[in-house]
Amino acid sequence: MTLRIFVTVLLLSACSFAQAPQPDNGAGTRPGAFSPRSLGLGHTFLTNQMGSAALMGNPATLADQTSRWNLGFNADVSRIKETRSYPFYDAFDGVLGYNNYALNDHVYSKLDGGAAYRLKQDKLESMVVSVGTYSAYQFGYKYHEEVRNRFTSGGVQDLILGQNILEVEGDLRAYSLGAAAAEGKMALGFSLSFLSGDWGYVNGVYFASPDSLDLVNRVDYTPDGTPADLNFGGTYDINPRVRVGARALFPTGDLKYKFTSIESVGDTTSRFEGTSTVKYPSHLAVGVQYRPQNEFRPQVYFETEMHTFSEVSDDLNDVLEFRAGAEQQIVPGTPARFGLVYSTSPTDRDRASALFTAGIGFILRNMRADFGLEFGEMNYASDDLFPQALYGETNRDDRDRVETAVFRGMISLAWEL
Repeated sequence: MTLRIFVTVLLLSACSFAQAPQPDNGAGTRPGAFSPRSLGLGHTFLTNQMGSAALMGNPATLADQTSRWNLGFNADVSRIKETRSYPFYDAFDGVLGYNNYALNDHVYSKLDGGAAYRLKQDKLESMVVSVGTYSAYQFGYKYHEEVRNRFTSGGVQDLILGQNILEVEGDLRAYSLGAAAAEGKMALGFSLSFLSGDWGYVNGVYFASPDSLDLVNRVDYTPDGTPADLNFGGTYDINPRVRVGARALFPTGDLKYKFTSIESVGDTTSRFEGTSTVKYPSHLAVGVQYRPQNEFRPQVYFETEMHTFSEVSDDLNDVLEFRAGAEQQIVPGTPARFGLVYSTSPTDRDRASALFTAGIGFILRNMRADFGLEFGEMNYASDDLFPQALYGETNRDDRDRVETAVFRGMISLAWEL
């Protein structure tokens, strides 16, 4: 049973890859951006991010707030289209091409938001406190495969042998609070995020033949205690045109969770309960912003971040992520944004992924509306999720080719009061 749970954690890691460019580990994936402005600017957030979303990015940027209140919420929708295929060979074992055998196209959504308040005081130039709730580590993956046997003793029949289903859902939601203060050229901030939620998965093999017993395994997880993330950040204005920023996000400890596993073979079920732990990586980032003298020239952002996956496991590599974005005022109060995200892989030093982003904002008096989107494609090799032996056939030795198209859109409304 211990081996089964270990395999479950690894499977969650592989499945989470389809939801975000990189998996954090078996406990879900952390979104790269928590506001549509950051999303449109290539996930950059270290030097300029207003409102409660700064709690999840660089909390020092809270201090840029000039109004008494900043209230806002985000709606986030992701579409993941995954195609799995296996190679077919010629007489000399050369790969002729790939045969698609599973196509999954699913949509995932969430809501986030919070409030920030600028304190009345005369000791510092700015002091802001904030609270918010955000989906910090997400689970969301659906895989449905229709298994057919085209060739039988009677010729080509294209018979349905069964359905393979893998579904992962849930999230760890952060309930965050933080504060920032600015004096002169420097601003410092911190935030503390308490994580709560549950997640689970269903792995099922449903046979078409009434003589075969369906195989279903369901595992549900919930935190054992209250895990938390601690986030420190700062910004410094080198001159009126250049600002640098940095943040360090650390888990306060390993994520401890309880799990309940229920296995079914036909009408016979068995139940197992236990506890385990998963370690999260730390996130260390630095960046720079250039602001031209003319507000109708583009502002430019460059950032890099290290995700310390080597602390999670000796089998994983630290991930380097490079982010760049530009913001241009089309007309006063209407900025357009573009960006690029490039990151290495924790499991393969030779693999990397790239996402392209874009967005636009509208400012009308004390209300701000922002739209952001990202899109890209990730290609990688993966073991077959459901071995052929389940249907009495010979397992394939080769690995699947997986092509995953990612689209994510976000919209927010904010009021400065």
